[in-house]
Amino acid sequence: MAKLLKLIQNEWMKLWHKKGTWVMVALVILFIIGPGIMLKYFDTKITEDITWQESEQQAINNNKEFMNEDNISVEDKKYFEEQIAISEYRLANNVPSQVDGSVESFMSLTGGMLTLVTLFTVITAASIVSSEFSTGTIKMLLTRPVSRAKILTSKLLTTFIFGLLLFVVNVVVSALVGLILFGGTTGVELEMVNGQIVEKAVWNDLAYHYLLSGGSFVMSILFAFLVGSVFRSSSLAIGLTMFLSFTGGMIVMFLSRFKIVKYIWLTHSDLTQYEKGNFIIDGMTMPFSLTILAIYAVIFLVISYMTFMKRDVTA
Repeated sequence: MAKLLKLIQNEWMKLWHKKGTWVMVALVILFIIGPGIMLKYFDTKITEDITWQESEQQAINNNKEFMNEDNISVEDKKYFEEQIAISEYRLANNVPSQVDGSVESFMSLTGGMLTLVTLFTVITAASIVSSEFSTGTIKMLLTRPVSRAKILTSKLLTTFIFGLLLFVVNVVVSALVGLILFGGTTGVELEMVNGQIVEKAVWNDLAYHYLLSGGSFVMSILFAFLVGSVFRSSSLAIGLTMFLSFTGGMIVMFLSRFKIVKYIWLTHSDLTQYEKGNFIIDGMTMPFSLTILAIYAVIFLVISYMTFMKRDVTA
């Protein structure tokens, strides 16, 4: 255990000696501060021009127009009816929305930026092994009296620790920027539950979103780590992982006519589909998705370790 911790410490130090690591952290911060300032500016301009009551009335009128469109689906019609009911409830009970006006709403926005955290962690996962081969330092690393399994484990754990650090930076900076620019809660979020309008648990929903985002986060890292370990090419690992991340939905939809689609990890990696029940494939359940992801995670790890432990690095 002590040797593994020492290896992780060494990998951590090597990681922070790279300028790219600092750039990633800086970009995560900038991609939070920038949109925050822009949102504050436009929110101030809108507030000066229109009251929240007028905004809600305009929303009612717009939703009614949407409902009158031809070929509207039953689901869309129900959605617009709920939005109209909520807006009417706000006007009748003098309950303004907190959208674009509180730290909670801003953090809900930046919660969607976790894709950037995943991207930077994927870059790290893809290069942490392959870079050792490309620079030739892998030979020196393997001369240490430590098993290859521990060496690879230290690299994998270092990657996840770095990803969790970026996640914490995202959450903390989002909270600070939200508090500075928007202050605390300024309104109430509402939702329709079983035909009744109730106050929405914003913080619980936000925490749930962060938790579900972990599915894509973990699987993307393991896949990039696999490709980087097997092919020793960071560019291939990054490119292939991001390609699957951005086109995964289209691939799943294309294969939706085949039963095998339910057993592909891309179908289940985006667990946020369970937030609002917008499933890519009908009949999916959370336990089934977690089981499929766990199976693929083990497969990715087994292939990574077997390849690394058996590879000849003397050539």
